[in-house]
Amino acid sequence: MYNNLYRKYRPMNFDELIGQEHVIKYFKNTIKKDEISHAYIFSGPRGTGKTTTARILSKIVNCKNPKEYNPCHECENCISINKNGFIDVIEMDAASNRGIDEIRNIRESANYKPVHGKYKVYIIDEFHMLTREAFNALLKTLEEPPRHVIFILATTNLEKVPETIISRAQIINFKNLANDDIVDGLKKIAELENIEYELEALQIIAKKAKGGMRDAISMFEQVEKFGASKITLQETLDILGLFDESFVSNFIDIVYSSKIDEFLKKSEELFSSGKDPEILVEQSLEFLFNKLSKDYNDNSIFLMKTLNELLKDLKYSENKRLIFDVEILDFMSKKMKNEQIFYSGTPTTTLERQNSQRQKEDIKKFEDPLLKKILNYFSDPHEKKSNLAIYFALLSSTPKIDKDKIDFTFSSDQKLEFDILKKYTDELKVNIYLLIDGSYDISINFADSQNENLDTSQQSKLFEEKRLF
Repeated sequence: MYNNLYRKYRPMNFDELIGQEHVIKYFKNTIKKDEISHAYIFSGPRGTGKTTTARILSKIVNCKNPKEYNPCHECENCISINKNGFIDVIEMDAASNRGIDEIRNIRESANYKPVHGKYKVYIIDEFHMLTREAFNALLKTLEEPPRHVIFILATTNLEKVPETIISRAQIINFKNLANDDIVDGLKKIAELENIEYELEALQIIAKKAKGGMRDAISMFEQVEKFGASKITLQETLDILGLFDESFVSNFIDIVYSSKIDEFLKKSEELFSSGKDPEILVEQSLEFLFNKLSKDYNDNSIFLMKTLNELLKDLKYSENKRLIFDVEILDFMSKKMKNEQIFYSGTPTTTLERQNSQRQKEDIKKFEDPLLKKILNYFSDPHEKKSNLAIYFALLSSTPKIDKDKIDFTFSSDQKLEFDILKKYTDELKVNIYLLIDGSYDISINFADSQNENLDTSQQSKLFEEKRLF
């Protein structure tokens, strides 16, 4: 059976652990002094070596010929543990075995002495997922453990573990690995596997892994499979769905400069390629943060706040395209409308020249006092219910007043703006009703499609009940 690289190159002793020097030092001294505790809690992010360290510890305490603080890997106990066949080392995943019955079985079996080794070692992964009853049952065992038993409890959420359990165990904190440590680890694997690589590709993988060596090796293997024993930067970006720095930089520049047409083209390119907008937003945040650490800039902070909120909304949205476009356009519209809020110095004259002509042409369509009142309402920062996404969409429409009816019409190439206004249909109509006392019907039209109509005069009671603004 094929052995995945992260299993094949899993560290076999403490000296091979990557990026956890404090853990190595702790167990080196503990083993030399023969002061092994009856219970350990390994806490830290996933893929940082918790279960690997637990396996190494289980080998060293049962090894017949230990080499200082490392197992020999030659005795029958070490060989059996490496093959997952050692009866005295029991691994359990608490995510799927979280009830009191499983813990009771452990309590009962813990009373029996080891069959082949010196210690019985119980490794319980993600043990924070145990039920309250299971925690209580485990607590009794930790209070009066048999001398021949060692518990190693691994978790990624220490805050979910009861204090009574924490107080009865030695806590070992595992940290995220540094990017340089991950790159060094990937280099060694590449050399052993005769895989060619571009250093930039390994750096991208390390950054994407976010401190987890296991994730880094999995991505490394995934890219290698596509590249036929060669890992290039471009293939890494394509396979992992990432964007190169020039794309990210260009995207940020477009948003900064409020180039709406270019943004819409960039958005179309993004979604047509099937890439994830969340990744672009994450990379943009990282890019801006790195830039901010070198050169403090108010503009970066405002955009980072917008992108951070956008990232949260994207995670729970079914229509990512609409959310992505609306919130970025909202930012750009706000920036154009209230330039002084976003710039501590003189406004960018180039930006003003780019947008002033277009704004003048769009605003001309709203010269009618009634239409102007509606448009200003949604763009006025002093209004509690101002909504610049609605403002942007209205500005792109062609408005028309005919007796007691107001039409907002969009051409066939304004599908995005039409969708934005449809998203906020209820908010638009309720606020217009309150603004002009419900004497007009409102319709939203797209090309030849069916109108979105609302008879505000007939539904005045409905809107009166919604007077929450």
